[in-house]
Amino acid sequence: MYPYRWSESIEPRLQQATERMRRLRAATMPPAAVQSLRHWFRIHHTYNSNAIEGNRLTLPETRAVVEDGITIAGKSLKDHFEAVNLAHALDFVEALASKETLLGERDVRDMHGIVLRGIDPENAGAYRRINVRIGGTEHVPPEAVRVPEEMRVFGEWLAGPKDMHPVVVSAIAHAWFETIHPFVDGNGRTGRLLANLLLMREHFPAIVLLVEDRARYYTALDASHSGDITAMVELTLDRLDQSFAEYERAAREVLEVREPAIDYLAEQLGKARSTTSSRLGRWYESLRALHEALCDSSRQLMARFPEGDRPQLGVSDLPVLTEREWVSIFKDDYWLCGLLGDSHGHHMDLSISAVPPRGDSEEPGIRLTIPGEDVTKPERYIEAVPTGHTFRVWRGPGRHQPELDVSLIQLATELWTSAVNHLLQAR
Repeated sequence: MYPYRWSESIEPRLQQATERMRRLRAATMPPAAVQSLRHWFRIHHTYNSNAIEGNRLTLPETRAVVEDGITIAGKSLKDHFEAVNLAHALDFVEALASKETLLGERDVRDMHGIVLRGIDPENAGAYRRINVRIGGTEHVPPEAVRVPEEMRVFGEWLAGPKDMHPVVVSAIAHAWFETIHPFVDGNGRTGRLLANLLLMREHFPAIVLLVEDRARYYTALDASHSGDITAMVELTLDRLDQSFAEYERAAREVLEVREPAIDYLAEQLGKARSTTSSRLGRWYESLRALHEALCDSSRQLMARFPEGDRPQLGVSDLPVLTEREWVSIFKDDYWLCGLLGDSHGHHMDLSISAVPPRGDSEEPGIRLTIPGEDVTKPERYIEAVPTGHTFRVWRGPGRHQPELDVSLIQLATELWTSAVNHLLQAR
């Protein structure tokens, strides 16, 4: 192994990272919440890692290119390829992180092959055959004839046992790879993928090195060329803190929003002995995530009751939407599914429908309608419009300003709360 060294002063932070990882692994998060975090990381890593290398796409443009296949006017074809390729490389890394196989030199070349696919086919996954210099640093990478042997040694280290903290291992791999600089282009993006792969294999969340970190990142790399990876470990820990914060926020929502609500609803039901085109693809994915969260909440709620005295709560299946239905949604309401409930002779079937866009919103809403109890009380509704991985929510009648940044778990919890209260009132 390259003779790297690091300051003992970072040891407390390394131990803190281990404890946070263990707590996170012990937490229970709905699959929909995990998928939302993966989506966040995929887009933000793609944007920032490319921007560090000079890609001119903005964050919203990166999302449009990766998710919708949109071509951005005024931006080069290379910018587009880099965004799509890096997103696909992240998918490859995530799949590789879940396997039990040993990592090695071949995996690094495969990652790089995806990064440069369609951009430089001759050099994608192939070691450089020329000597190179790195701008802005005094470090001179090894001569091209030495690269295969350097990478063979590096690959053996990747595959071998390691007794360092996973964050240190990630920093060493990142620094060592960049020191070799084995490819003509794409070394930075591949190195950051490799660093994340080693974190994910040890159950740590992936990190996003920000484009705003570029100067600090290059300084840390410069220091690593002389063997000191302290700055690289510290930068990795700082960005790991950001990733932990995202996951911990989602885990807290399960404990602080969903679980208390399910406890409360279960208590109330127990007292009463009662027991709820590319734009199309993005919108429908948000709908499917909400549907999954609603199904998960209903299962969790029913599980609070003994099998023989259990309310029946559920969510009907979603229809498959074609482009034709998608167009119609912009004109008329369209039934999507129902929140269903049966408890001691009382039945509930509340409709969740797609409704045309309102106000300045460009996308259709997803509306739960709760009938009035009698002619003197109007029906109520909760209407949500997907905005990335959160929702904008209106409640009516009588409230016309939306609540912004409502999470998936918050929305699913509110919909079931309204539905169960309606079922109880039917008594």
